[in-house]
Amino acid sequence: MSVNYAYYPYYLSFDEIPVPNFCTTRHGGVSIWPYHSSNLSFNTEDNPENIRKNRIIISERLGIPVDKFIYLNQIHTDKIYYAKIFHCGKALEMPCIDGDGLFTDEKGICLVVMLADCVGVFVYDPEKNVIGICHSGWRGCLLNVCGKLVENIVENFGSDKGNLIAGISPSICKNCYTVGCDIVQKFPDSYSPYVFQNKNMWHIDLKGIITRQLNEKGIRNENILNLDICTYENTHIFYSHRAEKYTGRFIFGIYLPE
Repeated sequence: MSVNYAYYPYYLSFDEIPVPNFCTTRHGGVSIWPYHSSNLSFNTEDNPENIRKNRIIISERLGIPVDKFIYLNQIHTDKIYYAKIFHCGKALEMPCIDGDGLFTDEKGICLVVMLADCVGVFVYDPEKNVIGICHSGWRGCLLNVCGKLVENIVENFGSDKGNLIAGISPSICKNCYTVGCDIVQKFPDSYSPYVFQNKNMWHIDLKGIITRQLNEKGIRNENILNLDICTYENTHIFYSHRAEKYTGRFIFGIYLPE
């Protein structure tokens, strides 16, 4: 389903979450084709100066200082880090943290992941005032990076799983996400409800797997918010690596104000 761009010119957010959270779109920046226009990733062949300008524009639009953002060098793993204030201040350069998840209880930190079809998930504990975020594609699903993010928050801060709220980003939907048989064979039988065949093509329901993993860690369905927009079907709003190949990245993030 195609979504009307007019409703989402620069970013989306979950109004139900009482701390700033956002998902940027591909619009409102200075990058040129094929990264037009708000590419935020240094791991592309876009002009680095344009990426820096885009990150500054985004921070100004969101009202979050650019030196409060923490970016990851995402590598499709289950590496998750406790983010501290000393990790901030590097948003205008290549990220130096290799991994796919962050969590913190320190105020004045904005955690983000970069996306272009994979799923971004943030977790918020309103009682302990703790935030976390992770990036998950099919490898992240196999490693249960989202479940491990929840575990880190619970173990480090004593969070009540029943109080946790999760937000799921726009990402490629199950009908558009096709994979080879070699990828399907990596998934255990327990994931069979989320792997299916249609017209001789194999599909994986990434969001379905992630929702189940969050449920298994104690997060209730009513506390899982989902923007439910397919990036592949809406390249007029978001970047999609599958649909475009040479493209940029948008960000999904959550911020603990000072």
